[in-house]
Amino acid sequence: MITLTGVLRQAGEVRIKEQPRLKVVLEHEIPRESGPPDLHLETLFLPPESAQRLPKQGLPVSVEVRAYVPSNGRNVAFSALRLVDAPAAVAPPLPGSK
Repeated sequence: MITLTGVLRQAGEVRIKEQPRLKVVLEHEIPRESGPPDLHLETLFLPPESAQRLPKQGLPVSVEVRAYVPSNGRNVAFSALRLVDAPAAVAPPLPGSK
């Protein structure tokens, strides 16, 4: 598995096919062959139990992901599996999370 580390920009609860999910927007850097790295926003969907360990917005977060190539055959996408480590400063629980 791959660990994707970045800064938490946004988090909220959504339902996908009647299943609750935690939608997380993670900002991370993508290195280039030369020059400064590019900033990239990655939207990931985590199991709702991850909400208890989610840091406040603007703090670092690490997510274990699986890389795959989407059906359009362009770029690489990530499928989130779980939060890797429990952060020191946690946000209050999201509404509806247990």
